[in-house]
Amino acid sequence: MAKISTQTSTEPNSFIFPQLPPFPNDIPTAPLHRLSLSKLRYDSTESDLLFSASKDLGFFYLDLTGDEDGSALLEDVERLFAFGPQLFALGKGELQKYDYRLQGSYMGYKSLGSDVVDDKGNLDYNEFYNVSIPV
Repeated sequence: MAKISTQTSTEPNSFIFPQLPPFPNDIPTAPLHRLSLSKLRYDSTESDLLFSASKDLGFFYLDLTGDEDGSALLEDVERLFAFGPQLFALGKGELQKYDYRLQGSYMGYKSLGSDVVDDKGNLDYNEFYNVSIPV
């Protein structure tokens, strides 16, 4: 998992990903509020930032590190990503049995190139298997 800075910021270079080259300064960026899940539990300033980001921008980055529930979620995500290659190794024949359109849901398998993406008839480059768990 990438290590990133823990400060709340809208500056594009405040996010540190040591394995990647720095983001160029001459490319325009959108503001992105970085909020801390752990701070949201006790810091009214962080709550104000959440409200502002939701109202003004409509999106934000939620930092899950440093929070017990956030860390548990990140561990679950790591296990899910590790499972992905095993799932797709089952092969298209097996996965097609769970085509999301046949399920009448967005949950399930979508094969590569199964959708037309433009008026020229080009096919998509998107393959996925969506899952959901009860909350």
